[in-house]
Amino acid sequence: MTALDLLTVLCAVAALAAAVCLALLSSHLLRAARRLDAATRTFEEEATPAVQELRAAARRAVGEVDRIDDLLEVAGSIGQRVDSATEVTYRALTSPVIKGVALASGTRRAASRLRRRESAPAVVPAPPRRHRGTKVR
Repeated sequence: MTALDLLTVLCAVAALAAAVCLALLSSHLLRAARRLDAATRTFEEEATPAVQELRAAARRAVGEVDRIDDLLEVAGSIGQRVDSATEVTYRALTSPVIKGVALASGTRRAASRLRRRESAPAVVPAPPRRHRGTKVR
């Protein structure tokens, strides 16, 4: 065998080893691609309904936020109306109530004085008492 024959045999063995390595590598890559494809399908099967539910929930939430916004506007409007009604009622009732209370108080005092005059005997009031230690001027 010549050097050229030996070199040819060595190159053939190296090529065969490279072909085997490439075949094993291709086999592993094919299995990984199949697993990746299966995982992708599983993800799509689970993610698609979840995304649809999420979109529906977001739409419902937007509707609820709009409803709450409307309710807050109505509540604010009612609060303003109650405030203005309270102020109007206060202004309308304050003056007559104060006058009525003053009239009742005056009437009560007058009646009390009249009762005292009617029930008191016609006696001259006694002079005021002097306390000890006070000088008479």
